[in-house]
This record gives sequence, C-alpha cells and structure tokens, in this order.
Amino acid sequence: MHALRLFLAIDIPNSAREKIIEIQNHFRTLNLDATWVKPANIHLTIKFLGDTDPALIPRIKNSMSAIANATPPFQTLLGNVGVFPNLKRPRVLWVGLEDQEGHLARLQKHMEKAMTALGFAPDNKASVHHLTLARMKSTKGKERLKEKVESHPQIEGEPFDVSSVKLIKSQLAPQGSVYTVLEEFVLNR
Repeated sequence: MHALRLFLAIDIPNSAREKIIEIQNHFRTLNLDATWVKPANIHLTIKFLGDTDPALIPRIKNSMSAIANATPPFQTLLGNVGVFPNLKRPRVLWVGLEDQEGHLARLQKHMEKAMTALGFAPDNKASVHHLTLARMKSTKGKERLKEKVESHPQIEGEPFDVSSVKLIKSQLAPQGSVYTVLEEFVLNR
C-alpha cells in the first residue's frame, strides 16, 4: 500500500476562523503574489508526519490516545501577525497563537517524543505556534507587506477552547490540499 501524507493538528472554532478571514481580506488589498489558504483549511499543525506507512496508523492512534487522555483541555487565543522566515524574505504570512501558560508547548513536546519513538524525524527547531494565512510566490509587494505587518494591531478576540487533536490525511490536488480527518483525540475531561 502507498504512503499517506499525514499530520497532527488542532482545529480552530468558527469565531477565530471569522477573525482570520478578516485579516486575510485586510492583507489581500496589498495585491501580493501569494497563494491564500482556504479558511476551511486553516489549522494549527502540531506535528507534520509526512509520507507515512499506513501500517503505522494504529500505533500513531494508540500514542495519541494516551497523550490525549493525559492532557486536560486548555484555552488559547489569536496573537500577532508575522511572516517566515523574516520581513526581508517573506515566504509565509501567519497569525500566531498565544501560549502564555505553556499548554501548547507541553502538548507539542509530548507528541514530538511519542512520534519520534515511532520513527518519525524529530523537529528540533524552535516552534512558533501559528496559523498559515498565505504562502508568497515572490517578493512582489514586500515593502507594503512589511509596513502592514509592523503596523497591524494586536488581534482582538476571545480565548477559545482546545479540546482535541486530529490526525489528518492531506492529499495534494490542483485546486489545493484536500484534508480528511482520520481520527480525533479528545483531550481528557
């Protein structure tokens, strides 16, 4: 059987998704040479697994069930707008998520350890919890983007609950990625 492209992610509620759409529309006015992420596809990737042997899926599910059972639900909220890798060479426009109490970082650490034990490559770079809004195809509009990012106000919004993690299959298609949830792991109540 062929490998499946998988990742582990947290979904965002409609209230946050509506705020993301507002921000995307605000930045679209810059006429950037960018591919905009469909609002329905915006999520927080905690661990990208990549091409995965389907035979590993039961072990992934077992590990994630154990982590979910040991993790209480928590809250987060939208943070600031930023770009990767930097404003001189913007490639990705994103909105950060606040993690003042370290809940996202702890969850990610547990998931990273469990997935590394299953043979997935560890991700050793510092993590910035973010929601991708757009991917830049060129540097067109770079100066306008820099000004807009630097002057963008703190995002106003209510905290939202993080109550589950999803194992998602991603299929690349001409019209964009198609996501299928294979399993949802509800955090311990």
